[in-house]
Amino acid sequence: MYRHTVDGGNVELLELSVKTRSAEETRELGRLFATVLRARDIVLMTGSLGAGKTCFVGGVAEALRVKGYVSSPTFTLLHVHEPADAGQAQLNHFDVYRLDDADDFIRHGFDEISYHDGITLIEWGDRVRDALHEDPIELAITFGQDDDERILHFVFPDGRETDGDAFRRLLDGVERREQ
Repeated sequence: MYRHTVDGGNVELLELSVKTRSAEETRELGRLFATVLRARDIVLMTGSLGAGKTCFVGGVAEALRVKGYVSSPTFTLLHVHEPADAGQAQLNHFDVYRLDDADDFIRHGFDEISYHDGITLIEWGDRVRDALHEDPIELAITFGQDDDERILHFVFPDGRETDGDAFRRLLDGVERREQ
């Protein structure tokens, strides 16, 4: 955890980086990450084409037990996945690559969908950050040294440090089991 100054004040952010070595590990990381998500959470995801954003969302969707197959909503911009179980949160999966900017996101009314009781994951989220009223969780996925290797860098905003710590403990448990 480190302190980061924003607009003259100190804000606590928790940052974690995790390396995966396959698409299945990236998907599994999504399943683990889903355990710290809450209704109305927004996760902004960034990464090059093919980095694994949709793969990660697939893992989150599995853990949330939503209906339907997860694919990238590149041309439709949004896939809404209803929960398989009553009382669970829906998953709003955006791919905003084709939008011009945050104003375009607002014009489509997507900012309102993001604040429903569901959990929202936004691929290419840096394009629409200015449309959001709250600090999202951020995830940057980059390519590693090997073809299948990915580095996933999470930033939990002020007020979500305990969730970041819980996620770190889950990761520590996985690492211990693998040794």
